[in-house]
Amino acid sequence: MNNRILFVFLAGFLLFAGSPVQAQQTEEKELTREEQTLQRAKDKLARAESTLARAQAYLDEGDSLIANGEMMMNEAKAELKTAKAEKAALDKEYDSQKKTLMKSSKTDDRAQSDAVRQQIREHDTKYRDDSRAADAKIKAADKKFEKGKSNITKGKEKQKMGKEKLKPAQKSLEEAQEGLNALSGEPEDDAVEATEDEDDQEQSNDKKKKKKQQD
Repeated sequence: MNNRILFVFLAGFLLFAGSPVQAQQTEEKELTREEQTLQRAKDKLARAESTLARAQAYLDEGDSLIANGEMMMNEAKAELKTAKAEKAALDKEYDSQKKTLMKSSKTDDRAQSDAVRQQIREHDTKYRDDSRAADAKIKAADKKFEKGKSNITKGKEKQKMGKEKLKPAQKSLEEAQEGLNALSGEPEDDAVEATEDEDDQEQSNDKKKKKKQQD
């Protein structure tokens, strides 16, 4: 009895689970050969559009990297100029004050001499700290400049890749569009040819009119 119930349950489960698959297969079978061909053409067009979009993305990313790199290099140049000027001013001020302090230390007054030597030590310590800060600014500006240069190089590489991919992607898109138009029955080419025939006919009529007027 239990085996029979289990069998009925499994049979019902398999029947229910297989229904969506059978329904999907039925839907797929409903497509005619022409509809399947048209769907493949649409899929081909979608893939071509995606390929073209990726090629354009390379170009856009390259433009962005180059613009960002140029901006970073310009900023770095200004920061480097300012940092070097600060360092030069710092060195000049240190040398000037150090000379003054050294002169003041040359005295017979022991207390005054000791006080000046302490000032010299404090002056040296402050100079080292300020000098490290100035050097750090110079180093940061140099690093920023090199980063900007690197971005420009990467941007040019991206542009090159994008240009290499762009033309074949455009060609593939045109071919895919033409294929879809042919299957869809869109008379784009016929319309162009008809327009050209009309233009030729108008030009011919104008020539005939001018000839009659001359006669």
